[in-house]
Amino acid sequence: MREIALAFGNIFGGIALIALFASLWGRFEDYFVVKLTAFRQQLFFFSLTLFIEILFLFSVYFFFHLAFLDALFISCTVFLFVIWVIPYHAHFNMNTDLLFLKKFGLSSPIRIFIPVRSPFFTGTLLFSVFGFMVIFCSYYWF
Repeated sequence: MREIALAFGNIFGGIALIALFASLWGRFEDYFVVKLTAFRQQLFFFSLTLFIEILFLFSVYFFFHLAFLDALFISCTVFLFVIWVIPYHAHFNMNTDLLFLKKFGLSSPIRIFIPVRSPFFTGTLLFSVFGFMVIFCSYYWF
């Protein structure tokens, strides 16, 4: 019975933490991000993306007790998966649905996948490319 109560406490605690973070981010956005110019907003979100990715890298490194290069490889692979494979697969599914609807006479043009150039995409791509270059250069000497 105690395990069930602990599980529900963890679930509701996680939901409360997400709600608190969303509320704090909304206030932060109202007071800080809105006052920035468009270029500085892009630079801020780019820097924030790199900071979160580095935190993720170190959390993988410490949590799983891996070598740093292994944690870097896992992080870079996960981030490339998030920015490339998931949007590509969603776009592929949308085009598949459009082809299915053509059988019923509803036509809509098939669209080509073009990734959105956002600060998140740019920061993640830069982090992943730089990480893979570091891994390749480190293992090249072996």
